[in-house]
Amino acid sequence: MSQSSDPVFNQIIEILSKINKNHDIINEKIKRALDESGINNTGELTIHERRTIRYIGEHKISNATSIASGLGITRGGISKICSRLISKSMITAHQMEGNRKEIFYRLTAVGDKIYNALMEYHRNTENKCREIIDSYTDEQKDMLLKFLSSIATLI
Repeated sequence: MSQSSDPVFNQIIEILSKINKNHDIINEKIKRALDESGINNTGELTIHERRTIRYIGEHKISNATSIASGLGITRGGISKICSRLISKSMITAHQMEGNRKEIFYRLTAVGDKIYNALMEYHRNTENKCREIIDSYTDEQKDMLLKFLSSIATLI
């Protein structure tokens, strides 16, 4: 990819690239938040594992079909993710009384702590974003929204 001579363009591309590569940064921040909550040895959680924990935490009755639909992941993918989370003792699988066919998932105590740490991290991040956004005028916000909407069409 060739570099543009426009310094603003180059800065925007650099920032967008940094945002795109934030998985490792987010994982490290979440790991720190979990450590501060007394939860360690969770290993690295994939983005799909984090999203699955969040979904199960938000939806108390969760089966593979509802999780897959809610997250836009295949049922087979969710089954693999849930198997990993079970092996990490973050969720449990169970069957409801009278329905032996369907498997439902619940957070364990560790999973619940992870869910709470994830939610705290997201709340803090959203609050910081809100502070930044609130510092702009309505005109600047409109321009920013137009720019980001245009960029989103490339994805």
